[in-house]
Amino acid sequence: MRIFLPLLLLLINGCQSTSFDSNAGEYVKHQIRESVVESFTNEEVWRLRGAQVGYVETNYCQVDYRDLTPSTNAFISELKVKTQKLGGNALVFDSCIKGGNVSCHKLIQCRGMAYKITYNQ
Repeated sequence: MRIFLPLLLLLINGCQSTSFDSNAGEYVKHQIRESVVESFTNEEVWRLRGAQVGYVETNYCQVDYRDLTPSTNAFISELKVKTQKLGGNALVFDSCIKGGNVSCHKLIQCRGMAYKITYNQ
């Protein structure tokens, strides 16, 4: 046991400066940029000549008034996931509408438009 702790500390310290490098280069950087969903305004998407791929929407139903309501950023993150599933890499967030109905104490619906922007290499 006396040897185990110093050996463990030595291994942890030795791995601290380890880094990994790849020769994949620009191709991988381009692929990553194409797959990451970013938020844009309508004007920016138009200027970048984005192609519309679809409408995205997410809903939240608060059944119990004690439940926490997700933040707007959480809704936008969900819209970005749906954008990526449609094959897009750009999201123009529209709005969130709050209301309620018989089964939901608070109902929130957020919407946006998914686009595909092709970047020059």
